[in-house]
Amino acid sequence: MAGEIQIMIPQYGELNRIYNDFIISHTFSFDRQKFITDFYKQYNDTKAFEAAILELVLDKQKEKYTLILNSLRAEIEKNILIYEKHPLFDNKIISRVCHNFADRHDIDIKAQLEVTQKLSKPLNEAYNRYDSIGYREHTPAEEKQAEKEYERCKAEYDKEKEELNRLYELQKQARNEAFQYIENCCGDIYKLSFHFKEILDKYIPESKEHPDEQDKPEEQQEVPKEQHGYFNAELLSLIYGACVGEQFENIPKTDFYANMNLRPCEKGLKIKAREKIRVCYLIFLMSERLPKQDRDKWKNIILKQLDIDENYYKSKYKEPVSDFPSDSNQKFAKEMDAIFR
Repeated sequence: MAGEIQIMIPQYGELNRIYNDFIISHTFSFDRQKFITDFYKQYNDTKAFEAAILELVLDKQKEKYTLILNSLRAEIEKNILIYEKHPLFDNKIISRVCHNFADRHDIDIKAQLEVTQKLSKPLNEAYNRYDSIGYREHTPAEEKQAEKEYERCKAEYDKEKEELNRLYELQKQARNEAFQYIENCCGDIYKLSFHFKEILDKYIPESKEHPDEQDKPEEQQEVPKEQHGYFNAELLSLIYGACVGEQFENIPKTDFYANMNLRPCEKGLKIKAREKIRVCYLIFLMSERLPKQDRDKWKNIILKQLDIDENYYKSKYKEPVSDFPSDSNQKFAKEMDAIFR
């Protein structure tokens, strides 16, 4: 299992090369979409990932496993950075390359269909001549010639029909394969990368390679990697990507981080219409991440800031995971499960 980590490093590197190539050339292909999807399907088990790291740590000397895990961390951080800073593949691009792959035999099928249809006419004529010869006077030579002509036409037709059937089978296989890979997994990989980074930090804490960055004026810094507040930047970045514009009105990332960490900022957080129940569920999930001594304090303040009555919160926060949730609540609960699992 530990060997999977070493295999994962070049896999992450190839993933990042695909992303970078798209940013530079804006070209994409089905093979690349297939690689992205297979990558996510292969590595989306965070428990297996942590077990592999633990095995690696116990099996190798610290110098060796630190080198391996730092190399993996570097690729994971590149992936996060690329996704955050550049627009990547949208659903239309992925749908186009998948449909192009699914339809790649259409031209050949059309041409082969024309060939087969052209041969069907002389075959039918030869069959009718051979079939009807018994109803009129004929010589053995005429019957033999009619049979020979029918067999020749049938052999030509069967050969082209077999090729047409082969192309239809290839088309079926291509369509089945294409629609297995039509889902956009880039956002899921982005979230997964944050989970991987959190796990890595447990075993090899990130070193301060650039200590002088702490001395930069606050206004020159983007969102800091380390938040000395209630929640770290990795978790808040995932929540920001999923909820801002959906459950919350648009707000700069720095202000969102500040609001959630109860810090002063220029723009306050506002709930969009008909999203209060889902925000209550989000507050519950976030509060569960906090130590017991901070949980009630943070929850009470954030409820007040968002103008949510405490009794309303208590009666509504579990609706997205109730026995009969609405479709929108059920979808939101699944999205949050991917972030908080």
